[in-house]
Amino acid sequence: MAFVITKNRRISWPVTIGVPIDGGEVENQECTAEFEILDQDEYDKLMGNDVLFCQRVVTGFGDDIQGEDGQPLPFTEENKAALIKSAAYVRMGLINAYHEAATGITAKNLKGRPDSGQTGRKSPKKK
Repeated sequence: MAFVITKNRRISWPVTIGVPIDGGEVENQECTAEFEILDQDEYDKLMGNDVLFCQRVVTGFGDDIQGEDGQPLPFTEENKAALIKSAAYVRMGLINAYHEAATGITAKNLKGRPDSGQTGRKSPKKK
């Protein structure tokens, strides 16, 4: 199959949000979001502001994002803004998932975290 360069690339991707809980622990909660993969110039302009970055790249989310009543939240600009501004750990989960989608490399296979400045796959384990 040939590789096709597209101007608008959107992809649905799993998101893991590490929610802090008592005792210094983190509970991983899963959901889905749709992202628009940015070109490098736009990515560079937005990366310094996590709120603006998430507002730009999140173009949808699944019915696994729910309100306090347990009902799925419809994707609207208002609900997207509420999600993104709800907590830094939510934005971190979205940003990490975006990087996984944009690179095709899941976080478990990265050298360090996607926001750490380190890039590339981990070195294979030596036998």
